[in-house]
Amino acid sequence: MSVTVLQPGASRPVRTLADRLDVPARAASVSGAILDTVFADRDRDEVFVRALERCSRENVANLVEVLAGRLAVREVESDCPRIFAALAARLGVPLAELERAYWVGVERLWQDWFELCHTSSREAGAELRDVLGGSTSLLFGYVEQVLAQVVARHTEVAGEMAATRDDRRRELVDALLAGQAPGPDAEELLGYRLRDTHVALWIGCDDSARAHRALRALRADTDAAGTLLVRHDAGTWFGWLGYLGGVDEPAITRAAAATGELVTLGEPGSGLAGFRRSHHRARRAAALRPVLHLPDRCLSASRLRLEMLLLDDPESARAFVADELGALAADTERAGRTRDTLLAWLACGSQAQAAVELGVHENTVRQRVRHAAEALGDALVERRTEVLVALRLRGALGPGHPDPVRPATQ
Repeated sequence: MSVTVLQPGASRPVRTLADRLDVPARAASVSGAILDTVFADRDRDEVFVRALERCSRENVANLVEVLAGRLAVREVESDCPRIFAALAARLGVPLAELERAYWVGVERLWQDWFELCHTSSREAGAELRDVLGGSTSLLFGYVEQVLAQVVARHTEVAGEMAATRDDRRRELVDALLAGQAPGPDAEELLGYRLRDTHVALWIGCDDSARAHRALRALRADTDAAGTLLVRHDAGTWFGWLGYLGGVDEPAITRAAAATGELVTLGEPGSGLAGFRRSHHRARRAAALRPVLHLPDRCLSASRLRLEMLLLDDPESARAFVADELGALAADTERAGRTRDTLLAWLACGSQAQAAVELGVHENTVRQRVRHAAEALGDALVERRTEVLVALRLRGALGPGHPDPVRPATQ
């Protein structure tokens, strides 16, 4: 049984109409408007987007309770908006931007509310002002109450962060990656030697403890001399492993896969230039995850050099595969076996070695290569490089290619 507070200005038509408001739909409308208008650069940050959506749902639900007269504005205590304010502060979102997000949300919600009031008044043959009642003052009173809590929480967290070492380290890392020269105390602040050989990492993880645990395991398993980890956004961390001598990339890749986290490795690089370049390569490789067919939990830039070069335009890459491989690009079991065999043979140059790598008899390799030669014609000899590249891309992109056509022979 609900209790009606009967707030001043909440007329009976307003209270009745409030219960007709579709909270999930209106919340989705509000969060979508905020994301498009204020936080468009964070639309791929799933943790941030989910927090924004939860915050919008709680705000709309609470406002409905206020408009329905069941909750007084002064009694509003919102958990999700305060949690979202803390997250925004930790990600470096300015307070002015956070406040703007609220007013964008208010504008969208008011448009939806006004349309509902207008439609209802016409159906009931009533005056629009009677239906609106005191909803305007209630709406803005609610926003004022919640914003006060949001501002207080953002200010509190931002103040804490300004004094923390992690925040200063993140600012320094951002400056170094942007090309700024390190100051004399840079290595002391980072707790990491910039003069070493570096392997950069992107770790996809929304939990601080898990991200730090993964980096500790990598350091122990690969004998790294040092590590550095900073948060990039709500679901991504930048990391570096530092080595005094040579780097065993296969061992690092195995160790990264064993962490169970989504890890992308850059290529090794020495000194400050290597610190930046390895990070850049890790970032390029990580950007391929949405494009690759069934990507491994651990990706290595060293193994994706060709894909990073050619997959800036995935559709053109798919067309290239179809043109070069013809019928061998098809999504059939036989075509797949032939592609795997042909790639192994072209890569090692020996049917015997290809048989060992694939775990099949040499005669099987010979038969599949013969089938590939029949399908590709002169291209297998005259366009050997193109065929090898197309096979690599086909494996990276997976199914979904244009209808294959037989490549023209010279």
